[in-house]
Amino acid sequence: MSEMALYRRWQLRAIDRNLLTLAYIIESVSDPAAFQGRDPGDEEGWTISEVLGHLGDFECYMLERTRYIIGERQDEPMQPPGPRESVALNDYASQEAGELLSRWQACREAHLATLGGLDVNDDELWQRGFAFAGGPFTLNNQLLLTGMHDDDHMNQIVKIIRSA
Repeated sequence: MSEMALYRRWQLRAIDRNLLTLAYIIESVSDPAAFQGRDPGDEEGWTISEVLGHLGDFECYMLERTRYIIGERQDEPMQPPGPRESVALNDYASQEAGELLSRWQACREAHLATLGGLDVNDDELWQRGFAFAGGPFTLNNQLLLTGMHDDDHMNQIVKIIRSA
């Protein structure tokens, strides 16, 4: 197994483990006030529900892009609105965190099933890119970004809970 294939396998495991980690964080919140708090590190900080809504948007979009890159879809994925715009447009602040968590989990599970069906040793496949305004973005890039994105937002949720 190549070094890159090993990294891909590790990253797939990491984003799979985040399913349990994020669910545990959300389900362990006993103070309802924590769900009303906002990210203290950002003057326009999000609530936990807004973070979860954003995570669901991101994951569903990444799933669409993955399916497009590997040829399961012929129509190019729609470019979603910016994160803040989408959070406001969908009014995630007024939605239940548990429902938003379930939406993210469903998209993550579908995304993992799609990615898990790919050969981690197929470097050509993983180097396929999706052209967007910022340039090409490969499956390798997406895999790395997904894990980093999870970490950033799980940390954000923990900060919200701790500041409540």
